Amino acid sequence: MSFRWRFHHLEQCDLRLTLLPGIGGRLWDVSFQGSSLLFQNPDLDELPLEDTLPSDLPTRSPQFGFPLWGGEKTWIAPDTSWANGAPFLALDSGPYHITSKSNSQVEMASTICPISHLSVTRRITLTSHNSWTIKHNVTNHAARPRPTGIWSVMMLDTPSMIGVVTGKPEFHTVFGDPDGIVTSGQTCVVTDCARLQEFKVGLPNPNGNSLIRCSEAGPWISCSVSPPEQDHRFAHQYPFEIFNSGDYAYCEAEWHSPARNLGSGETMSFQQAFRVWADDENPNIPGTQSKSKELLSCMS
Repeated sequence: MSFRWRFHHLEQCDLRLTLLPGIGGRLWDVSFQGSSLLFQNPDLDELPLEDTLPSDLPTRSPQFGFPLWGGEKTWIAPDTSWANGAPFLALDSGPYHITSKSNSQVEMASTICPISHLSVTRRITLTSHNSWTIKHNVTNHAARPRPTGIWSVMMLDTPSMIGVVTGKPEFHTVFGDPDGIVTSGQTCVVTDCARLQEFKVGLPNPNGNSLIRCSEAGPWISCSVSPPEQDHRFAHQYPFEIFNSGDYAYCEAEWHSPARNLGSGETMSFQQAFRVWADDENPNIPGTQSKSKELLSCMS
């Protein structure tokens, strides 16, 4: 097997994180109680990558001019800064090298992208038997500043539900048709990604928390990030996005850091805290009790 497909694992009790440094430093899978929760593209699994152009890889989504590998990865926002409509190849599909490793943590670093002049470091830490963190660092190696946002994209097996306490029934359609899949409560928005129907929506995320129900009966995943502040601006207007594929059985939860004009030699960071639990456990999700109850009710 090519070194590009060499996996590393962090595990404790029922939780196992699978890392794939050789292809974009990905968190390739999250397994809980024996169930795989993230999507891996079966058309690309363990294909030989040496001397292969991304355009030559098989895809059921030719409208996207880049390989849909799967797992969770770091992209650079805004997508309007991408070359030819594709995430920077060195950061998304290139090999990362492991800079540190222990039983509970792996840090992976990219090369410097020759187009964006950015590099990415991803530190994944197993913090307990049901929780982990991801810290993204992006450094600008160019001689001049550039507008930059950190964009974490997690590809989930479907059917899945993704919900956010928005404070009001608000979402913005970026493209496609969310009809019949995205619903609004008084203080939350929920997407029920159970069928192939392509769309993307942007959402406010005032308390920094999001909730995922994997499959029809769980398990559940929560993600917490720092709540946005009044002066924060986001490269895609909203701090959270949801995408649902019309070609593969996956959807995406997408978290954005505040965007900034990243100076030459400067590094910006973004951290996420995840927790996973079985459907019959006490969820204890962050946020005010009434809003959390409405979100759980909409997703149950």
